[in-house]
Amino acid sequence: MATEQVGNAAQEMDLPTLCGAVADASPMPMAGLGGPLHTLRYVNLAFCLLTGKSKDELIGTAFCDITPGMSECMLLLDRVAKTGLADSHTGQEHTGSHPLYWSYAMWPLLGASQSHLGIMVEVTEATKFHHDAVAMNQALLLGSVRQHELTQAAELLNVQLQAAIIMGKKAEAALIRSEKLASAGRMAAVLAHEINNPLDAVMNLLFLAQTTGETPSAIRRYLEMADSELKRVAHITRQTLGFYRESSVPTTFLVVTLLDSVIDLLQAKRASTQVIVEKQCDDLLQITAFFGELRQVISNLMLNSLDALGEGGRITLRASRSRNPLDGSSRIRMTIADNGQGISAALLPKIFEPFFTTKGSTGNGLGLWVCKQIIEKHGGSISTRSRTCEPQGTTFSIVLPMLPLTPFRIAGGSATKSSQTEETQQRSV
Repeated sequence: MATEQVGNAAQEMDLPTLCGAVADASPMPMAGLGGPLHTLRYVNLAFCLLTGKSKDELIGTAFCDITPGMSECMLLLDRVAKTGLADSHTGQEHTGSHPLYWSYAMWPLLGASQSHLGIMVEVTEATKFHHDAVAMNQALLLGSVRQHELTQAAELLNVQLQAAIIMGKKAEAALIRSEKLASAGRMAAVLAHEINNPLDAVMNLLFLAQTTGETPSAIRRYLEMADSELKRVAHITRQTLGFYRESSVPTTFLVVTLLDSVIDLLQAKRASTQVIVEKQCDDLLQITAFFGELRQVISNLMLNSLDALGEGGRITLRASRSRNPLDGSSRIRMTIADNGQGISAALLPKIFEPFFTTKGSTGNGLGLWVCKQIIEKHGGSISTRSRTCEPQGTTFSIVLPMLPLTPFRIAGGSATKSSQTEETQQRSV
């Protein structure tokens, strides 16, 4: 510890007295320094509390001994003593786990004759302010990050909202189209019913004309041709009524009946495109399901194939019995395969999504979605595979249980019998 003896006793007394008059009541830590080593001549109570030492321990101690590593501060004290100009300094002490920041304000003390008596130093611990500044900077940084996250979340919500609005508009348009189709279906059913009644009368009259013995052979041939054409008209009206008026319970029917009804329904479109339709199905294969709903599925898939094919294309309808590898239960697999242009791998995962279509303005994107809903309602599954390179083509595969997953009751069996009778009539007409 460096100490210094000061020869001028009066001057030594003047400095503490002068400092005491200025700093005794100050809440800020203050000290009076004198001599070339800047020895502590005066300290107030706040300075003692800051350093953790008593006044007796501090008086006579060189300022550099209580501020180790503060060489820059000591240089400033020398400059203040030399120039007589006030100065300030902020230093950092690395004595603990967290650095301490000190702020020094220093100015000269002059006697009555402007003689240099010493230097007054005011010391402030700036650690708290530094921590506050660091905390504020961290808060600002976190706030900026949070604002960026909120902006991204808002943009994502905006995109989702716009997508929901677009989806809602598409759904509204689809509902309008569905209602128009339903109205057209109801009107077609009414017309078919009204046409069917006079058709029965005309067919009865033709039968009477054919069985009359006096009818010439040439006229009889014309009557047979007319009867054949009227039977075609009757078949169309029965099919129209069948689409609109379906049974509300599952029925047991031949799978070949289902496939034949779809092939007959789309005969005109097949003829216009010259598409070859091949059917591979056991004539005795039966299934218990909703006939009209499965006809809707098969006809929709076959229409898609017809749209994808050019002239001379081929569609193959297959139906066969199989076993579930998990429980061994009987099931039926039906496939609709074509040799069209195929579906790209990028679009294939989306084809069963609602409102997704590759037909532009001519499609509403609900056909395959509805097909999937119907198949799943029957406890089955539908899948597809497609190739856009040779050999091109798309195959839809439907797997259905032979019996419904939940039992149904038909009073006296009349519903099943009635439905089978109606289908037999449709095939025979």
